[in-house]
Amino acid sequence: MKFGIFKAFLKYFGKTYYVHIPFGLLVVNFIFQRIFRINTDVPFSVNYTNRINGYKYIKIDESSMVSFTVSGGAYIVAHEKAEISIGKNVIFANNCCIQTINHGYIDRNNFTYAAVHIGDNCWLGNSVSILAGVSLGENVTVGANSVVTKSFPSNVVIAGVPAKIIKTIS
Repeated sequence: MKFGIFKAFLKYFGKTYYVHIPFGLLVVNFIFQRIFRINTDVPFSVNYTNRINGYKYIKIDESSMVSFTVSGGAYIVAHEKAEISIGKNVIFANNCCIQTINHGYIDRNNFTYAAVHIGDNCWLGNSVSILAGVSLGENVTVGANSVVTKSFPSNVVIAGVPAKIIKTIS
């Protein structure tokens, strides 16, 4: 048993994308993930305040894993009927919510499932909510506290409740 935790520790910290993350944060995340068993099915470091459900249905580029480690308070839910795909160099701030499941408008026991796609080089500001069925193109910036209810093309800045295009990036 005493070598099992040591092996898990080495495997956990042997990733190149951890270079710029404070060692203390990695240790705290390790304790919550591997000892207290929070987000235990996720094979990389996840901030101890995040909740990731259905990790095996999330496709993520290695370059985007840093935000999972650093940014806290995220709530991410994927389902076998609707996956989440996250492209390269995606960053998100604290308290972001990404979900692939919704309740019905009238019958709350009727669930709808729709995949979420986040393109390369996207930035999700603080407390952004991305609802089921949304697809974001490449180079999309989402302003803080926005609720993204529909898909957006590449090279735009979106913000608001519901989110709308406020600027096109050339």
